[in-house]
Amino acid sequence: MTSRVEDRLREALVEAGETVDISALAPLREPQGRRFRVDFRLVAAAAAVVVLAGAATAVWLVGSGDENRAVAADPASAESTEAAVFLCTKSATEPKCQGRDVSLEETEAIQRTLKELPQLEEISFTDQKTAYKNFQAAFAHNKAVLDAVEATDLPTSFRLKLRKGARTQEVEKALRGVPGVLGVVEQAPPMTEPLKPQINVFLCGKASPLPACGAKRESQEKGDFKVTKGGKAVTTAQKQAIERTIKAMPEVKEVVFEDQTVAYERFRRQYRDNKRLLDAVKVGDMPETFTVMMKPEVEWAPVVRKLRKQPGVSQVFYVPCAADNTELATAFGLILPDEKVCPVGK
Repeated sequence: MTSRVEDRLREALVEAGETVDISALAPLREPQGRRFRVDFRLVAAAAAVVVLAGAATAVWLVGSGDENRAVAADPASAESTEAAVFLCTKSATEPKCQGRDVSLEETEAIQRTLKELPQLEEISFTDQKTAYKNFQAAFAHNKAVLDAVEATDLPTSFRLKLRKGARTQEVEKALRGVPGVLGVVEQAPPMTEPLKPQINVFLCGKASPLPACGAKRESQEKGDFKVTKGGKAVTTAQKQAIERTIKAMPEVKEVVFEDQTVAYERFRRQYRDNKRLLDAVKVGDMPETFTVMMKPEVEWAPVVRKLRKQPGVSQVFYVPCAADNTELATAFGLILPDEKVCPVGK
């Protein structure tokens, strides 16, 4: 997805205060050279977090000035009544955090601001010790995540319950520019069903900004990157080769291909009441995708590893594991590189 598309989506979402289920859109993750990053500007609106079929997704919005927020993008829970205000840590790369933990004075000032908001029904504080205990319980199944995160990486937070009809955007606006605030995140309700063993294979689009599609990047200061020339779209021959490769894998139960037109029609049905968002997304913005259903209790990492090497593939994600990245962002205020959450090896 090009920066032009990201700009349209960001403007539409920020202006409308809306959420978007990016299961219809291709993900975009910036290269990450540091051990650990918590950067609310890292992920562009509706283009950066992995597709999670049937799961809530965090979409980090970046607006003008000091407007940085994240929303839970689950269509069924767009009217979320709970939110978290994450506070600055030394691990956060947000410039406004200045590489330091939030101070006691700043924490108290944030609490006073929150107590004055008529939109809030309840306010509670989660300290670092409690956050780490909750984190260890939530990710007991994922040793890679447990090894990647230390207690000091986790931000303290205020947990909020909003009154009926109140919007998280109102809270974010009230905290904009307040020292010590890392970000405001809507909380998605817990999933009622386990995620299926599914792999999403995104194909390269026209002028894709991803290196796997041949995009050229040049390094800048502080290890960041920018796209200098877009890559090439997947060819028909490459799509056919990818499909043959998938079908030949013994771990695969079923594979379904979705072209841009089908993806766009599904997207329009899902957001038929959101004219601003529909105007921002065009047919050409949608990715072509192979949805791969795995057989029960098979190893997913070798499949992901092999498919990522196929010409014409932009990104590949194992949905249950990628859901952990979403929970890290929404429940704990962290964004980790994919290789820290879902290591697949070389």
